Amino acid sequence: MTRGPIPPLVASSQEDDHEAIIAANRAFYAAFSRRDFEALAQMWATTVPVACVHPGQPAILDRETILRSWQAILRNPHAPKAGASDEFVIVRGGLAIVVCREILSVGHLIATNAFVREGDAWRMVHHHAAPAPQAPTAQPPERRDPRKLH
Repeated sequence: MTRGPIPPLVASSQEDDHEAIIAANRAFYAAFSRRDFEALAQMWATTVPVACVHPGQPAILDRETILRSWQAILRNPHAPKAGASDEFVIVRGGLAIVVCREILSVGHLIATNAFVREGDAWRMVHHHAAPAPQAPTAQPPERRDPRKLH
């Protein structure tokens, strides 16, 4: 059975969206770092189901509870500031997924943020953050027997 070509992850009509999605992802972390609840609340979608998983916590599956959780986090004077790096974007139609590294003052997390198109804006529908695995340590080169090919 012959298959057709696999479509690109970011179709030409969606290339402009790539930058808007990165901007939305960074705006989320900027609001988090500024402890700006109003800006963060506006980031979350209002027309579709949403979900959030904070590190080590159960999933939160409704917008009001998600916003209350963020309000509690932002009110905590010890809440870290956060940034994003190593963003990898997947776009399909009106759905975008960003996998990134969350940079915190206390360490790094791996995060997945999903966005949908609501009007002219990309709004968050899912945030999931979890501890990042430690980078592998450099191993000394293995001494191999020159008589073996593999």
